[in-house]
Amino acid sequence: MQKLKSRFLLSLTGGVILLSAGVVLLLSNLEIITIDWEMVVGPLMAGIGMIFLLIFITNTSAWWSLIPGFVLIGLAINTFIDRYPGIIDHDISGAIMFASIGLPFIVIYLSNHQQWWALIPGGVLLTMAVSSLLPGETAYEGGLFFIGLALTFGLVYFLPKPSGRLQWALFPAGALLLLGVLTSLRAASLLRFLGPLTLLIIGGYLIYRSVQK
Repeated sequence: MQKLKSRFLLSLTGGVILLSAGVVLLLSNLEIITIDWEMVVGPLMAGIGMIFLLIFITNTSAWWSLIPGFVLIGLAINTFIDRYPGIIDHDISGAIMFASIGLPFIVIYLSNHQQWWALIPGGVLLTMAVSSLLPGETAYEGGLFFIGLALTFGLVYFLPKPSGRLQWALFPAGALLLLGVLTSLRAASLLRFLGPLTLLIIGGYLIYRSVQK
């Protein structure tokens, strides 16, 4: 029943959109009206995106509709930003696109924990969205990216799933976390102090154990 509702909704709204577009194009070609296409494209994409989200709301098994829905809304937001550059910095347009592609995967998991795989592309894309907000190409950006990936696999391990906790997720999480920390230390020029600091900690611990004994 839900699938029939989704198909009916998709067919109906698609027909209305095509019919409306045909009427507007005809009036424009007859020079009855003048169209500012930059003002039309953004709201049109947002409207179509909302239709895809409505399909998911009426039928949660149609999780695929979240992806075009969020992406079209993200494109609409960027179209608005490009038209009014003084409102929001252009640098966030990339972050908006990464987020609009990553968010539907998070919603897919939240709506159905059996779709735990969606956490991986969702986490990677949201990490890329946050990393792209950093100014320029810096080592901090690389460190943040690896730490974000580690957090993604950590969530794959800790968040509830029908199959229980996935032990394998801890291995990429640990490796990526270590890589992220080392990259961040290198960016902060602290990596050269890591070796001596490690020796001091180990040496101090051995002396402490000797005194305690």
